[in-house]
Amino acid sequence: MKKKMIAMLMAGMMAVAGTGVTAMADDFVKAEDLEVPAGKTLRTLPVDQAAEDPIKIASICVQNNPWGAAVMVGQNYAKEVLADRNCTVDVISVENFEAMNWTSTIENCIAANYNAICIFGVSDELDPVVNQATEAGILVYCFNGDLPDTDRTAWFGMDDYQAGETAGNAIKDAVPDGGKYAIITGSFSVTGHEKRRTGCRSITDEVEGLELVGEYENNDDANTAYSLTTDLITANPDIKAIYVTAGGPSGAAQALKDAGMDGKVTLVCHDVLDAVADYIADGTISVAIDQDPFNQGYQPVVSAFNKLVADQDCDEINTYDAVIATPDTVKDQFPELFE
Repeated sequence: MKKKMIAMLMAGMMAVAGTGVTAMADDFVKAEDLEVPAGKTLRTLPVDQAAEDPIKIASICVQNNPWGAAVMVGQNYAKEVLADRNCTVDVISVENFEAMNWTSTIENCIAANYNAICIFGVSDELDPVVNQATEAGILVYCFNGDLPDTDRTAWFGMDDYQAGETAGNAIKDAVPDGGKYAIITGSFSVTGHEKRRTGCRSITDEVEGLELVGEYENNDDANTAYSLTTDLITANPDIKAIYVTAGGPSGAAQALKDAGMDGKVTLVCHDVLDAVADYIADGTISVAIDQDPFNQGYQPVVSAFNKLVADQDCDEINTYDAVIATPDTVKDQFPELFE
């Protein structure tokens, strides 16, 4: 009898080993018990299932501005959540928006046999390498910028053209009698930035009396935004509005304060983050259009995991509604930034 019991126990252990599932496979924090960061909402929950075989997901983003840092918070949270589900998430930083750097980074991920890659869809220059990844059987999820002409699995983010229209309407409403305005964009080569810039101009170009005095690149850098804003004020002391389409709005805000122009120039920007929260609250920034960078980092990774482990599909297009923050609303909308 004793020998029979031992044989049965060994057979059970071998069966478990044969499936690739360890004895601790169910030892994970269930989705309903996850501790969600303050002020955040999880748009997708991980399935309560561990991978039978180890899986690897790469999540790639720029880290040259506060928005990229906010995306990384979401990426690292996904990494933490999935760690006990037999999934490794590697958060990979790319220095800037140069397509060549992104291409080489994605090629390295292909060579490293990742199961899924999550990327900022910088521009259609990435189309060939994305298709190279999918042809190799790797799932690709885009966030912020979409690459619709590729075989990517899904996209997550805000409608950038519509967000640009929101910025244009904010300028239009703030300067009803017309006047000078300028646009500081991150890069003319980044699809999302271009959609915002052209979305804004689709509104402002139709307003009689609004005069565009210039469009400039700051490469998402706050110091460059500061210098550009200072130069704009010097050359155009009667300027009425400035739109910063991407990173670096804190630099533009500080330039307005240093020149004594805060509250006199309408400053419109994107992303409600630590770097700009106080500028919004005190009225230096008139309108900030938030795009949920936390979930842009978190949701693609978790969606990739759910597909790989449970064959759970997500929507192909996942559009985030813009959250419009103003000096009157920002503390109620983002209380975690003012604690």
